[in-house]
Amino acid sequence: MDKVVIIGVFDFVNFHVCKSLLDKGILVRGVQLDTKEKEDMASEKRLEIGRNANFAEVSLGDIANQSSANETIVLSVYDLYMRYKEDYLLTDHLISSIINKNNWENIVILVPSQILKNVIDSKAEIVIEDFLKRTILPNKHSYLLYLPTVFGPWQPETFIFQSSILTELNRGMPFKGLREETSDALFVDDAVKAIIEIMEINQPGKYLLQSGKDNQWDSCAALLQLSEQDLNKRILEIKDKDIIKKIVPSTVPLSVALTKQIEHTHRLNADH
Repeated sequence: MDKVVIIGVFDFVNFHVCKSLLDKGILVRGVQLDTKEKEDMASEKRLEIGRNANFAEVSLGDIANQSSANETIVLSVYDLYMRYKEDYLLTDHLISSIINKNNWENIVILVPSQILKNVIDSKAEIVIEDFLKRTILPNKHSYLLYLPTVFGPWQPETFIFQSSILTELNRGMPFKGLREETSDALFVDDAVKAIIEIMEINQPGKYLLQSGKDNQWDSCAALLQLSEQDLNKRILEIKDKDIIKKIVPSTVPLSVALTKQIEHTHRLNADH
């Protein structure tokens, strides 16, 4: 894997994937979808990448019109879902047509693990499931990577963890309600390391990333002192028997990982 295209490059998980790929010396072409990312936040992320000769920010049109031979493409449906932007998958058919080009080396789509439920019962989940059927089924070189709650620096305020941190700073917006998967949680650095490892082993398939620990999400919520009234917990019951479960090792204690997110949020809000 020498070259990667990332669609939604400045979204939460995708941005961390981009930085990790650049650290490995991989060429990255990044497209930022028009999902109303706050311009100051996007600028901060551009600064964080820095003037890296291996990174180029391009448009969807550029990707559609240029050769993709020997390139892997990454799309984070997970990030769109957590930002309430999944309708983008309905309105921009260019994404589907780009992904369905036949000459991608591999296709990697990050998906909220809720899509593995026995019953798909929300409009958002139906939109995502339909998109996956239209774009992935015809492709043999595809990876579907299902993620639980992912937390860490740059987590959007649509996650209850980040919403609670911002509320402590009196910077929070009204919380829309619990959307993330509450049966498990992964620190973003650990999740991204696992994502890239899967991309590199050249074994397409469906993977569910897990912490391998009981009550991991609850432990995070307790450290952030979330009250029970804020929570409407769900238990994930998987319908897909072909899923490969990948245990993601923790590189730091939960308290340290959450402190990184809290300190990053404080720094950003002090700067703005």
